[in-house]
Amino acid sequence: MLGRADNLGGGVFKKRLRRNQYRAILLASTGRYWVYEYLFAKQDRANIDNDELAGFRNLAKAYGTVTEQQLDQLIQNNDWMEICNGHKA
Repeated sequence: MLGRADNLGGGVFKKRLRRNQYRAILLASTGRYWVYEYLFAKQDRANIDNDELAGFRNLAKAYGTVTEQQLDQLIQNNDWMEICNGHKA
């Protein structure tokens, strides 16, 4: 939200990590939460392709329909992991 990621549109963002050695694809769900969806090393590939971007956009849209109860269940089942950056959620 502070401009530290490139907005690829449709709720998809690319974040550079670890001194620009890695890339993370993050999906934003209507401002409620962010999902680290995909991580890759820059040395292995330059970027995601257009088909992958379209898929990530569809996934971001679908994540927008997840209810609070479903989100809690995903975390409880360890399907998703909450990262709070040292702060309680």
